[in-house]
Amino acid sequence: MFNRTTSFLFSKYGEIFRTMPDPDSNVMRNARISNVRLREKEMHYFMNYDRPVYVRSLSGIIMLVVATKDNPQAYERFIIHRVVKIRPSTIFNFISVSQNARYEICYQSASKYEEIATHDGQPIVYERLVPKINIQEILCCYYQVRNSNYYFPGETHNYFELTYIDNGSLTTNVDGEEYQLEKLDLLVYSPGQFHTQSTSADTSCSYLTVMFEMECENSYLLTNRVYHAHKQIYTALTNFIKVSQLENMYDDDLMICYLKEILIHILQYDFKDDEAVSSSPMQERFESELLNEIIQYINAHIYEQFTIEEICHQFSISRSSLQTLFKKNLKVAPKQYISNLKLNKGKVLIKESTHTISEISAMLGFTSVHYFSRKFKQEFDITPSDYAKSIYH
Repeated sequence: MFNRTTSFLFSKYGEIFRTMPDPDSNVMRNARISNVRLREKEMHYFMNYDRPVYVRSLSGIIMLVVATKDNPQAYERFIIHRVVKIRPSTIFNFISVSQNARYEICYQSASKYEEIATHDGQPIVYERLVPKINIQEILCCYYQVRNSNYYFPGETHNYFELTYIDNGSLTTNVDGEEYQLEKLDLLVYSPGQFHTQSTSADTSCSYLTVMFEMECENSYLLTNRVYHAHKQIYTALTNFIKVSQLENMYDDDLMICYLKEILIHILQYDFKDDEAVSSSPMQERFESELLNEIIQYINAHIYEQFTIEEICHQFSISRSSLQTLFKKNLKVAPKQYISNLKLNKGKVLIKESTHTISEISAMLGFTSVHYFSRKFKQEFDITPSDYAKSIYH
């Protein structure tokens, strides 16, 4: 996600205005104004002027790359929004996000200009957000139940096939390599792979089969391996199966989206940890409903000062169980969740500009405005009063 120049994070590099300075002002007197066309997706150096520079985007989407003069490797990127005034201590350059862009730059004719190389001479490149997986078509999907001693002699075809074990176990042989799939396991066959399937004498199996056509530059990472469905894969599979049984508008598109999500989670399998699927669906549903009720309670009492003990009492749950519930599902402790919620609500109230900082602090149940300011600064790296000023500007 990109920050815009109107973000408070940009305040250390410059200021924001709604319009360019008045043509008759001291700023514009003896100023040079250039209209620049931009198409580059990378930059090799920073620009620096010893006097303030004004920039505005005229067309397209432009990324402004900025850093401090004494630390060019610690650069940050912002999408230009409104008129940007860049301080002399800031070094900068531009990258076109859209195919074509234009910007206007204004600086004093007496300004001294220099170019500063990027860190180690390496270019700073804009990496386009484009899909790396393209599922052209889901050819078929069906649910199968196989009794014991089932044997499929094998086949090969020129499309992908996903097998997901819902219950029981299944043995499959892929190009001479045998794999054992148990409950919640997945395996993807790639085009051209010969594969057989079978069950043992004392085991049945129920499983989902999805056949599809796809373009994927790293498709080899999907195959020749058994994956176990963690929570994210399981959720996407559940959504896929649910939508496949409906006939609403664009359900086909949703199925493709969920299948793509499943494949992405498989490709990311070794690069991130995820929770195991709950062994009890009823327990998972209970936890989800309880957490939802607790969150609704917190939101309803956000303008009050309440304790974790009061929440535990309200929902007849121990403090440790509450802690586990939040950590497991939200990856945050209950106290931190409430604090974050109140501070984000504080940001909204500051934006509305109908209450003072002290009033907002009291409204949200903070013990003092000083404590509110300290927590706000810790969370957002800016004080409430400075944040209010940045909105005004």
